[in-house]
Amino acid sequence: MNTITVRILVFFLSLFILITVFSQISMQFQDDYVTETAVIYSSAEKVSFQGVYVRNETVVKSSAKGVLSYPCADGSRIANGSVVAYVYNNEEDILVNQQIEKLTEEVQLLESAQNPGTTAVVRPEFIATLIDEQYKTIAFLIAENDLDTLAEERKKLQTLMDIYQIVINAETNFDSAIDSLNSEIAELKKRQKEPSNIITADSTGYFISYTDGFENRLSPDSISSITVDDIKDIISSSRKRKSDNSVGKMVDGYEWKMVGIVDPVEANFKTGSSVTVKFASTPDTVTASIEDIIESDNPNESIIVLSCDELTYNLVQRRAERVEIILNDYKGIKVPRDAIRFNKENEKGVYILLGQRISFKKIDPIYECDEYILSQITSDSEYVSVYDDIITEGEISADLYVEETTTNSDELPEDTDNKVEENTEQTEEETSALSEAIGSS
Repeated sequence: MNTITVRILVFFLSLFILITVFSQISMQFQDDYVTETAVIYSSAEKVSFQGVYVRNETVVKSSAKGVLSYPCADGSRIANGSVVAYVYNNEEDILVNQQIEKLTEEVQLLESAQNPGTTAVVRPEFIATLIDEQYKTIAFLIAENDLDTLAEERKKLQTLMDIYQIVINAETNFDSAIDSLNSEIAELKKRQKEPSNIITADSTGYFISYTDGFENRLSPDSISSITVDDIKDIISSSRKRKSDNSVGKMVDGYEWKMVGIVDPVEANFKTGSSVTVKFASTPDTVTASIEDIIESDNPNESIIVLSCDELTYNLVQRRAERVEIILNDYKGIKVPRDAIRFNKENEKGVYILLGQRISFKKIDPIYECDEYILSQITSDSEYVSVYDDIITEGEISADLYVEETTTNSDELPEDTDNKVEENTEQTEEETSALSEAIGSS
């Protein structure tokens, strides 16, 4: 075997030994510690109960015979004398009107999409990004079962996709499609019938198209005399139904109240405090105030009274539903409780793994439970920060421990602001054009 071959074999053998030794040392060090990455986490004090909506409601009645068609969505503000319902002889007349309305909307979307003021200024990659974002928005709304918002967002996605077809020259215009839709509309209008009767509001307020029989029993003024049994009765029997000759009901203002039965031991309810309310039937959340806590004969059952001034379509669709109130909401850096230690100064904190070194970082607790605590989010390098590797298991070796750590902050290049401004100016015209197109749709 010649000298060159021997040298090559020795080189590779030495390299193999070095790699093996380094791997063993690295694995041994890593196996000594179990870590958990610090992340931002939210925790809240929550209480769930079955709530009953209480509003000032007046039933709208009519003796007209036929099928009702409502021109406005539930929760819409209606002026005195405005139309709240049309009466038709049969459902076919209503379906014709709905089809005309749908096709007219399709025409408007196509006309908006082919507007030269929009298609002439937007770039394909820019609008492709917006389409991707809009798709994610729709996927989220589907997951949340928010069908009302979904309808509007679907229109925006369609408009963006139509604009994209013209921008990439897949379509020159949508004139032929518009002509075809207009022809369908013309044929439907030949079958269109006028309503046999028109029902108007005799007061100003918010209209709801259903009644449930509790309109005259429940009002804000009656809350002081309501009992736990009353609430249980309403919850067990409330449902949408129409009484004789009822068309719907008017709510005299956007303020409403909710009553429910809670266990006062579950949480520290404070009259006058502001809380976030979540609903089982909708992704909507509102901010409400705890107006009162009424004690009952049962120490485990008190009546909570919430007050709110936010009114939407989803909040008028039922009389009773499961709700969740968030009394306190905390947001901080999650720290496992079993990782908490004390340093020589008796300061509470955790040990952080920095490569092959260890550092002690303090914590500033804002919320605690059995499994973890939340530490205040801060830029102070002496305190635990997001993405720190917190040691949860392992013996702290003195030769690996360092007293202080320094945080290097990367400075932005001097021309960063200028670049951002240039990018903003570059898409400002596009954004304006698309906002106008989507808004008009």
